[in-house]
Amino acid sequence: MLWRVLDPFGPTDVDLDQVRDAACEVTAPSRVCDPPEPNLDDLPTPDFPDPGAPIGGLGLLGQLLVVVLAAALVLALAWLAVRWYRSRDVGGEDDGDDLDRDEEIDEPIGARVIDHETPPERWRRLASDHRDAGRFRESIRCEYRALVGDLARAGYVDEIPGRTSGEERDQVARIADERIEGNRAVSEAFDVAADTFDVAWFDDTVVSRDDDERFRTAQDAVLGVVLAGSRRAGRR
Repeated sequence: MLWRVLDPFGPTDVDLDQVRDAACEVTAPSRVCDPPEPNLDDLPTPDFPDPGAPIGGLGLLGQLLVVVLAAALVLALAWLAVRWYRSRDVGGEDDGDDLDRDEEIDEPIGARVIDHETPPERWRRLASDHRDAGRFRESIRCEYRALVGDLARAGYVDEIPGRTSGEERDQVARIADERIEGNRAVSEAFDVAADTFDVAWFDDTVVSRDDDERFRTAQDAVLGVVLAGSRRAGRR
């Protein structure tokens, strides 16, 4: 009789699944208890946006911004490449057999900063190579560096890479005023050479052989005064 205490209802032949289905039919619609098989053909097709089409005004603005940034990057790289080409280090070994103009110049008066790594004659050999190839802008640049090197060895200017021609003009003029009478012509002739260099190197105009010859004429005028003054000082 223990089973009657534990299970007061006693054993039953009722199918619980049938009871659950009957309750579902009474309390819920038929589509809940007996849902139809899904038809995949009736499902709506999602409308995905075209990846190639701009997404409204903001998408078009973003595309324009990307194009502008890419163009700016290309221009910046081109500008850096030009700056590197124009300011690249001068290579090559010095050839002792070449005649060096600075050998005719006496020891500088006062302490001057001199670039011993690249003497004037090496600059002039590079200028000659550029001139033969028709690169007159580069030839004038190298001739200008040679001229500054000669003036540094004569005590008129400090040969410091990266200085502007304006700084070098001021120093040449100031030191020339302190020298013996007649050396003012050095600063006047150097102004002409520096003007020719500035126009040739910084302007976008075509640099011709005439520009190169104009610079060399002004350079000869500068060195003519410097070398003449050096010889006069040597005879004293």
